[in-house]
Amino acid sequence: MAQRLQELIPLASKFDQPDVYGKGAIINEFETQVAEIVGQPAALFLPSGTMAQPMALRIWAEHKGNPRVAFHPTSHLELHEQHAYAELHQLEAVLVGDLASVVSLADLQQITDPVAAVLLELPMREIGGQLPTWAELQAQSQWAKENDIALHMDGARVWSCPSYYQRSLAEIGNLFDSVYVSFYKDLDGISGAMLCGPEDFIQQARIWLRRCGGNLYAMYPDILAARLGLEKQLPRMPEYVAKTEKLARCFAAHPVFQIIPEQPPCNLFHLVVNLPAELLMPQVIACMQASGVAILPLPRSGESHSCFEITIGDAALAMSDEQWQVAISYLSDRIAAIQSDEPGNYSEVPINS
Repeated sequence: MAQRLQELIPLASKFDQPDVYGKGAIINEFETQVAEIVGQPAALFLPSGTMAQPMALRIWAEHKGNPRVAFHPTSHLELHEQHAYAELHQLEAVLVGDLASVVSLADLQQITDPVAAVLLELPMREIGGQLPTWAELQAQSQWAKENDIALHMDGARVWSCPSYYQRSLAEIGNLFDSVYVSFYKDLDGISGAMLCGPEDFIQQARIWLRRCGGNLYAMYPDILAARLGLEKQLPRMPEYVAKTEKLARCFAAHPVFQIIPEQPPCNLFHLVVNLPAELLMPQVIACMQASGVAILPLPRSGESHSCFEITIGDAALAMSDEQWQVAISYLSDRIAAIQSDEPGNYSEVPINS
């Protein structure tokens, strides 16, 4: 932690004053910068996306005079926020799309009750970082415009999407009426989010930020870390995506692993193994001890399978392709031995070096 704060000192020395209740060069210049990056007129820095996104949908709902908003059943708003959109903001959710697939234009066209806004997540974390095609995304944006529906982007991990779309973040953001981005995930910030959109939308967001208790006295450590992440990590996103493609192919070469999606479009994919966590994790730990490669975080587990959410960043790039290949082969051998019910002490399966 101390080292992390020390890294912020050179950037902090460029500013005479901290932010105070959302004002000051350190925060307002950053808001302008991020708004330009994602192709929106204005932006507001907030403590969290959990605060930002229901707030954004509420603003659109009030603007349209309709409490109904649509999003995928795996949306963060539905799964991980205790339904704050309903409990705090009195919004009504219309869940759209198949549980394991990206939202399609056909899904949107099947919405029967009028909605004020549609939230699209790019990429979709809960289904392995899948993305719609550029043509599909354009069609969805056009559909929203034609039907007077606000289109909001959950862009918590959008930073890696330009490689897949071969479009800038601004070109992607231009398809949306409002955009949320996060700084503590791919950009390695401390915490913090940015809500971007039209000037009047952001003016309303500032009011709701105060109402929700998010207009903090000062947030300069978070802002500095976010600015540093934007400077250092964002330019490396194409490297992360390229490494992700290599690792996905390496895992896929072993039948014990299933990759979701088969060809990851961003720096995220799901790694599925047909073993419960209690049998799998000792093998993962042994692999880490033998090879120095750790597969984290801990997997989600069902009765007969486990699913890792693999996100590629600096730590993965620090390991050579050869190191990864050795570790993956080692882990594959151990898993295959267990799945085939071969007798023996699996801790003694040697690593190939």
